[in-house]
Amino acid sequence: MKWLTKNALLFSVKTCIAAFIALYIALELNLDKPAWSMVSVYVISQLYSASTLSKATYRFLGTVLGGVFIFLVYPFTVTDPVLFSLSVSLWVAFCLYLSLHDRTPKSYVFMLAGYSAAIMGFADVDTPMSITYTVISRVEEITVAIICSTLIHMLVFPVRMRNLLENSVNNWYESAKKLCNELLTVTAKDPQPEREHILVQMANYPLNVETLITHCVFEGDSARRLIRLVMAQYQHLSYLIPTLTAIEKRLNLLAEQQIPFPDFVSETFSQFLLWLNSAELSGNAQGIQTEIRASQARIKNLYESGEMTPEEGLLFTGLLERLQNFVHITESYYGVTERVTQFTKEKKRSKIELGLRKHIDEGMILLSAFCAFTATMIGCLFWIGTGWRDGASAPMMAAVICSFFASLDSPIASMKVFLKGVLIAIVISVIYAVIFLPMAITFESLIICLAPGLLALGLVIANPSTNFIGLIIATQIPGFIGMGHDFKPDVLVIVNAALSTIVGIMIALLTTALIRNKRPSWTAKRALRKGIKELLQFTSEIKINASSLRGRQQYVASMLDKVNIILPRNKADPSPKVALGGNLITEIWLGVNCYDFYARHQDVLKNHHVETEVLMYEINNYIKKRLKNIYIGPPDSLLNALNQALVRLEVLCRADIELYTPLFHLFNIRMALYPTARWPELALPQT
Repeated sequence: MKWLTKNALLFSVKTCIAAFIALYIALELNLDKPAWSMVSVYVISQLYSASTLSKATYRFLGTVLGGVFIFLVYPFTVTDPVLFSLSVSLWVAFCLYLSLHDRTPKSYVFMLAGYSAAIMGFADVDTPMSITYTVISRVEEITVAIICSTLIHMLVFPVRMRNLLENSVNNWYESAKKLCNELLTVTAKDPQPEREHILVQMANYPLNVETLITHCVFEGDSARRLIRLVMAQYQHLSYLIPTLTAIEKRLNLLAEQQIPFPDFVSETFSQFLLWLNSAELSGNAQGIQTEIRASQARIKNLYESGEMTPEEGLLFTGLLERLQNFVHITESYYGVTERVTQFTKEKKRSKIELGLRKHIDEGMILLSAFCAFTATMIGCLFWIGTGWRDGASAPMMAAVICSFFASLDSPIASMKVFLKGVLIAIVISVIYAVIFLPMAITFESLIICLAPGLLALGLVIANPSTNFIGLIIATQIPGFIGMGHDFKPDVLVIVNAALSTIVGIMIALLTTALIRNKRPSWTAKRALRKGIKELLQFTSEIKINASSLRGRQQYVASMLDKVNIILPRNKADPSPKVALGGNLITEIWLGVNCYDFYARHQDVLKNHHVETEVLMYEINNYIKKRLKNIYIGPPDSLLNALNQALVRLEVLCRADIELYTPLFHLFNIRMALYPTARWPELALPQT
């Protein structure tokens, strides 16, 4: 990773200039703590102009909201320190609870509203008459930082985010294309680490794209068309993971059962690969779709004439169907540009919506909020009990740390990095306070003292691998050394603030370790269990004829969101394999095929007197059992019921090929539940 890149140098210089301008204005306006303006500049500043503006906006809103809360609660609770501490701790927890319901950068508003109230309220709790001045000053300091940082990053060599957003979507598709190529050209029965890595990458793209869209909105009308384009592409690309895993599953089954590929299927594969690796995929989509449909029709004819077994025919039909799905996704991905062009006259203020039902883990959110409340309250009790005037930093830091890392499964490691950054900042602050700052008697000399260090920290922040530690150090140093109006830091004050800060971090760390720290596999299993619950709800709707095509789409979208949560966690923290794979991809296909079999072909099945109620009851019954124990596999009784249904429907299909599609979906249901089961050799009961 290069440190002295053009963008890194530009970011470092611009942020340093914005910080000094903000400090100068804060000093001229005689604000209470000018250092907060410098701190906020480094908190707000991002590599890209749009993300700087968005974070500035969210920070301003959060600060004002936190200040309003302190204004309202302070007069009624200030005479009772415990009651005041309780009120602020509850506010921190409540704001964090609201924040965690939003998985986009907008969540920063509520998170900041929570711990900003702690910062403003605890700072002057011993001087009640100055609370109004403190809150207003805090808002003014933040506003100064916002104006300086935003203007510098937006007007001076602005770095646009559009290319990053476009590249992210392109990389998403290219990863899928690479995986599809490998699946069709490399024979491998066992899971390959590289394939798993690509799938995990693809699972991370949706959240990255959503985050970039949230920021890119702030680039204005010039980015609006790109955002509409990406939103449309996003909808199609979301289906890549289940499509590719379904292709892999069928290829593995064909290899395990040593079923040879007919010549015409092999030729279709060759044509598909030529299309996949051609320079203009979208232009040739019609041709390969025609080729795949012709192969599917030929397979159907071979099955109907008895030249191909039902198992072979249904496996090849399913494989070609998934290839067809990939072609449809690709065609939609490339064809979106033309469709989006038709909507350029759309209202400029149209709401940006991705239309997906997001997974929200209420249990984890409540646990995180409780942890933040407990840590903040313990910090307050420590402060009150010791009577330590500078101990206010302990509950403030506990609130900040618990809020900042609440979205992580295991925050402990990140908290330790934060502690490391604070310790480095303390050492640097003491060195500056003892050696350099005493020589700074004017603002110009102060710039000479601080500029080299801030420029170096800017380069550290600009590097993705060191961004976190650099941001911690850069935001802590101005607070420790004070940056007051006389430029004369007090070493004793620095030491007191440092000790109190460390105490707050340790309280947050210990509280999190006892209450909130969870393994990624724990989060993945909760998402898995919720997905199974949604599967049961969907199949229950199918059983009572209450499902719809729109409900099918919503079900798939909701489940895909959970897949994107589960896959990276299963990779980072492997746990024992659970029934049906443990990543909800199989459950997606199970629900979809149940709908396609029961709901879409209900009339055809009834016309041929095919009873489905008992089988649907057995499937629902198994899903209910799996809710109680996600490790339980499907019972033999369900396999027998599926085999009986398959054999009977296959016999009817020989007489009426119209039943081939329902037979295909029923076969897919059994393959989802029993992937290794061969075609049943059962005798039908005498009628």
